[in-house]
Amino acid sequence: MKPLYWIAIGLAVVVFTAAPADKVDVSEVLGCLLVLVGYARLVRAAPDLPLRLTLGYLAVLAVVVAIALSPPDARAWLDDADPALVWAASLPALGFQAALCHALGTRARAAGVRSGWVWFVAETAIVVSLVANVLYNGADWHWLYGVGTVGLAGVLLVIVLCALLGSAPWAGAGEPEDART
Repeated sequence: MKPLYWIAIGLAVVVFTAAPADKVDVSEVLGCLLVLVGYARLVRAAPDLPLRLTLGYLAVLAVVVAIALSPPDARAWLDDADPALVWAASLPALGFQAALCHALGTRARAAGVRSGWVWFVAETAIVVSLVANVLYNGADWHWLYGVGTVGLAGVLLVIVLCALLGSAPWAGAGEPEDART
């Protein structure tokens, strides 16, 4: 399976599943592990990937945070915690997605792909939501309420882009079958 397909499936599992309040959140851990597998395959297929070290650290950190927050008591504690802690817990996963968008947008632009700019749109949406969340909670800029949905749209766009463009050669999928013969 192509590297970006692993990432798309992992992100979909993380976004679209939720554990019951009294059970361990296995889906979050599984989704982050699928993203990590996709990242490892992407690095192997595209050794010149920009930001590969940063992406690796963020992917591993996202798995560690998912494991730490998978028990029901940890999730209950986070639900009652300060909003800044909830925001900080999402940083590794969202940072990975923003960095992935930047790296793949850069590769798409270098390959001359016209649709590569969409990766930068997703990156911008995720970064805007991260900054808006800080300003909403820290500076009490309540007029920014709801900007976090822009970040969710960015994450959904990453899932769609990984699923649609995952078979492109510049995205680490390798050469098309007919080009090998």
